[in-house]
Amino acid sequence: MCGADLFGGTAYLVVGSTCRGRRRVFGCFLICEQCYHRGRADPVTGLSRPAAARQAGTAQWLELAGRGELLPPEPCLACGLVVVRRAEKLLKGVTCSRACRTSLTRKRNGGRGSGRPCGSCGTLVTAGRADSAYGDARCRQKAYRRRRTARVVDPVAELRAALAPFVAAFQPGVSQALYKALYRLHVAHERGHDQSEAVARFASMDPERVKVPASKEGRRLRAALRGIHAP
Repeated sequence: MCGADLFGGTAYLVVGSTCRGRRRVFGCFLICEQCYHRGRADPVTGLSRPAAARQAGTAQWLELAGRGELLPPEPCLACGLVVVRRAEKLLKGVTCSRACRTSLTRKRNGGRGSGRPCGSCGTLVTAGRADSAYGDARCRQKAYRRRRTARVVDPVAELRAALAPFVAAFQPGVSQALYKALYRLHVAHERGHDQSEAVARFASMDPERVKVPASKEGRRLRAALRGIHAP
């Protein structure tokens, strides 16, 4: 907040916000001892200081991070920076940032991974963090899609619910072939006809390549098409 070098002194981990363009982003960041004492509550009266005392430029802090008792100054386990913060229920060691927590997790086993089977493909995880559950981002994405599909009890019913916004009025961004298939399924359901033939039309469509709009309704429709193709 004031431009002082935090290394060589004591840093205070606080909860606050910064402006990024027109957005205000909330999170934790470090401030120096001088900025902390200028904005903390008066130790004698207990009264809060004005908000301007905790603000500089686009940054503003509110209070120390953590919800427990005040911890004494302790060095960060990853980088060695002396940090003051409050305790947390699951706090196992003091770190000064999310990057240091990730670095510490990787250093504990030399980046050799967890050694456990990948939750998606079953091969051993031999790289990355010590708590890695998946081998790479592709396996993690496959597992996420599998979980989303597993939550759908009836994939056909989910597809009927997802297609409702598209058959009520034709929306741009949907291919003509997909629109016709959706409309046939909708009509078959409304008239009480057998829906197996209408559902079979989706077998020739790749849910990853089908043309749908990049909206909330479009993402739900794509996920429903994946459920139809799931074994």
